[in-house]
Amino acid sequence: MAVERLSHLNIIKYEPTTVEPDGADLSLWETMAPALRDTVVDVNHLISVIRQQFPAPERAAGKDSGWRPPPASADERLGQEVEVVLQTSAERLARRVAELGERVRRPEVVTDRWALMTELQAFRLDFRSRIGDLVYLTATAFGDVSREEVVPGHGQQEAAAVALRGAAVDLRRSLQGKLERVARTGPEGLPALARQLEESLGAFATMSASLTLRMRDKQELVELRERLRELASQPRLEGEELPRQLQPFLATLERVAEELTHQVLTVHDRTVWAACGARLEQASMHLYLGSPGAERVLLEALDRASELYGRSAAFDTFLRKNRRAPGEGLEEAQLRETLEMFRERLAALPFH
Repeated sequence: MAVERLSHLNIIKYEPTTVEPDGADLSLWETMAPALRDTVVDVNHLISVIRQQFPAPERAAGKDSGWRPPPASADERLGQEVEVVLQTSAERLARRVAELGERVRRPEVVTDRWALMTELQAFRLDFRSRIGDLVYLTATAFGDVSREEVVPGHGQQEAAAVALRGAAVDLRRSLQGKLERVARTGPEGLPALARQLEESLGAFATMSASLTLRMRDKQELVELRERLRELASQPRLEGEELPRQLQPFLATLERVAEELTHQVLTVHDRTVWAACGARLEQASMHLYLGSPGAERVLLEALDRASELYGRSAAFDTFLRKNRRAPGEGLEEAQLRETLEMFRERLAALPFH
């Protein structure tokens, strides 16, 4: 399916790793042509199949849409709903393909690898989202199903977003912790701190979670690392230099986590929240009955709750303090205390 191909095509290998522009030559187009071609071909093939299998009704002159008799049954009504979703989606996808062709031919895009990668990534994500919505809406017309059950790769995409949110929050916390040392460090020691900051960014860049970062944010990451390398080579630095360099990226990391929470993981987070609540109720019942299952269920809830990491600072602190090594047991008093605190932190999570 097109949605699978859009998720499986690897565009990471085309990403720039430096801030130097590539210049206006054919090498950039030659490098990117396969990814652009495959993107357009996959989407156009889907559009063609929809138009062949579900042709739009004839449009009368001067009318907005063609006439058709009202549905004679519930099944026919659902069938018409699916046809409209397919036909409208095909038309909108076709317009987006045309937009992609226009945008990647702009001089400011064709001569800049970062700009070209930004356009390619944005359109591929948009295509995948639109096709995923198409699959989900047509499937739910005939049954109560979740996106993960019917949209190929949705579960992996969701897991990647969870991982990126957690990694972005941890990186921001780590960078802030290092910046707090600036006031206690002399000018001669600040280049070494700049090196440590650059190493933290480098470690983040090698994590699989960072692969799904938006191109504009990856560019900011690459540019910041190069500036920090330059600062690390200096004999001494002024105290305000490192905070001045880091603050914009700290804001970017905060924005990334917020966008994932409110635009990508809304349904996921509510599902995890409900699952954790159900397990805490089970743990309470086990405790009331004196069953050893209380600890097992509580640890399962903590493990599942890790998928909410990055949504709330207070909840994140609770999760970090209650991470358990395999085989590490809990006394009953500690079990009850953890369960009560878990309930409080879970209830306080912000859902909008």
